[in-house]
Order: sequence, then C-alpha cells, then structure tokens
Amino acid sequence: MNTASRVRSLAAALVLCVGFAPAVAVAAPPVTLEAAIYDVAGHRVGFARFVGVDGGTQVTVISQGLPPGPHGVHIHEFGSCFASFDTKGVATPFGSAGGHYDPLMTGMHKGPDGGGHAGDLPMLQVNPDGSGMVAFYAANLHVTGPNTLLGKAIIVHANADDYTDTPPNGGSGPRIACGAIGGKLAQ
Repeated sequence: MNTASRVRSLAAALVLCVGFAPAVAVAAPPVTLEAAIYDVAGHRVGFARFVGVDGGTQVTVISQGLPPGPHGVHIHEFGSCFASFDTKGVATPFGSAGGHYDPLMTGMHKGPDGGGHAGDLPMLQVNPDGSGMVAFYAANLHVTGPNTLLGKAIIVHANADDYTDTPPNGGSGPRIACGAIGGKLAQ
C-alpha cells in the first residue's frame, strides 16, 4: 500500500471514529436581560438584571442615588421611558412605559406571588446613602417566550407599595426612575 492509500485509509478511519463518538452536551448560558435605570433628570441611578432559570427568572435590582426609604418597583408594559402628556399638557414622567405588566389580564394588584399583575415586584429598600438592592426569584416572569420581559420597562416609584388596588396600583406614588429592559448591557 502506498503512502497516499495509507493516508486515505487513516482519514476514513478517523471519520468513522468521529462519526460514532458520543455527543457531548454543552449547556447554553442562561438568557439574561438587563436595564439601566435612570431618574427623571437622566442620571443613571440603578441597574436591573433578569436571568432565566428553571421555571422563572432570578431578578436583581441595584440602586445608587435614589431617595432613602421603601420604593414600589414594577414591570410596566412598554419598554419606553419617555414622559407622556395628558390632554391639558401635564406630563407623567416615564408615562410611555404604560401600566403594570399584566399578561394574564388579572386587573388586580396583589403583590409578588399574590396572583395579580405579574409586574408587581418586591419593595426596594433604599439606605440613607442612596444605595439599595433587592434580589428575588419570580416564577411568573420570563426572559423568553410569548410573555417575555424583553421590551418591557422597570419602574421605581416614589413611595412604598401596599399591594392593594386602593388607592389604584398600591399608592406607590409617582414614577421616579425607569429602565427599558433589553439585552445585556456593556459593562
């Protein structure tokens, strides 16, 4: 057998071996969405990360520069953080984000895991130095699929949320910060 024949035979054997080798599964990294959060003056005051995990989403919200105290935090239906204006020209900061994200159309504000709006999130407690963080798992939020968070907004409100519909939407007050939820941000 000449050298060329030997090389062809070895190559054929290698192809057969590789063709029958067991496949090795490589886990894909989890899908991650993020939002830079800005106040009404346009200053970056926070960051939110949404990581797809089995059956839901791991959410982390970190703030710096917000007023101290408890703040209602919600996912809103549109990923836009512009002001909206009523018929008299009165502005609602971040009004273009729309209402609370409610893909199941419950029409109820019952708080995290309460069976109401999927956009009801745990409270963000901000320290006297303006820093705050809340991290939690949410079975009713998803980073992929028909009810993805992609293209929604995260809103921080001025006051605590009592998770009731009286006053409307829990009385968490005006919108003081907003972030459009999209793909991973450059760090």
